[in-house]
Amino acid sequence: MNKKYCIGCGVELQCEDAFDDGYVNPKMFGTTVMCRRCFRLKHYGEYKVTNKSNAYYRNIIKSIFLQDELVVHVVDIFAMGSMDYIYSKLYSKAILVISKIDILPKSINEERLIEYCKKKYPKYQEVIAISSDKNYHLDELLMLIMKNKCSKEVYILGNSNSGKSTFINKMIKNYTDKNNFIVTSCMPSTTLNVISIKINDDLTLLDTPGIINDGDIVMHLDEEVVKEINIKHEIKPRIYQTKDNTSLVLNKIGRIDVLNDSNLSIYISNNIDIDQANFNTNNKYRDLELTKIRVKEDEDLVIEGLCFIKVTEKTEFDIYMPEGVDIYKREKFIG
Repeated sequence: MNKKYCIGCGVELQCEDAFDDGYVNPKMFGTTVMCRRCFRLKHYGEYKVTNKSNAYYRNIIKSIFLQDELVVHVVDIFAMGSMDYIYSKLYSKAILVISKIDILPKSINEERLIEYCKKKYPKYQEVIAISSDKNYHLDELLMLIMKNKCSKEVYILGNSNSGKSTFINKMIKNYTDKNNFIVTSCMPSTTLNVISIKINDDLTLLDTPGIINDGDIVMHLDEEVVKEINIKHEIKPRIYQTKDNTSLVLNKIGRIDVLNDSNLSIYISNNIDIDQANFNTNNKYRDLELTKIRVKEDEDLVIEGLCFIKVTEKTEFDIYMPEGVDIYKREKFIG
């Protein structure tokens, strides 16, 4: 039987084990181009957990950096804390692509964000912000790729759900006459192997499996809640003037207790319901893991994969989230 690979996730198709990645019905092997997992994800929105480990993905990443080719590193603005692993391995030329810029409020200074990234991550040749959905800066990014590539092949890297596959699908639609596509999902580990996509005679994009960040909140919530967290439209910041032991209760997720009077702006999916409560009388989600953190006015508070919070003065928080979620501070990049 000749080897075939799924056009959705890149894994080798097989008929032997219905519980393993790449399975297709033996009767369909000769005609299908997609594994059962990708077919059901694309047509029915059904997500099946893969059996691949993070070690599997990291071995693929290591082999890529041996090729000395241009790397396009795609990051999600809400999960930038997890980009350091790929950045630490960069030895070839690389472009940093900040995806989903359209979900941020238009009041945010894009140039300040780019300068922030250039200063913190100086190894990148170029930094650019894009929106694949809105076709924003795609032409400019293509020109940067053509300018910096070392050969015809360019690798697309990023964490799971960073926007890599959506970007590649838009490149296929914009710059080829093909009907190929990469399966996309808000759930982790959709792409399972390297997928080669020829854009033109001088450029082939190589989509790679996303590194799984165990600290991303999507790894700790049910699929129903993950879909609510996934941001599709421009965020409307929630602004709170907190007083008298305020707790912000995030429905189906956790809680944020604000321990002193403060002014907060929360950048989070518009679909998430947030209720204010008195944390002395409301104990909802207190069984979750507690993180105590103090944030200064020149810092942002980040709950990885969920939100970031801007404060106007030094603020102390007790944050209750599922065990293992990364919660940290970073230099503020929004004025």
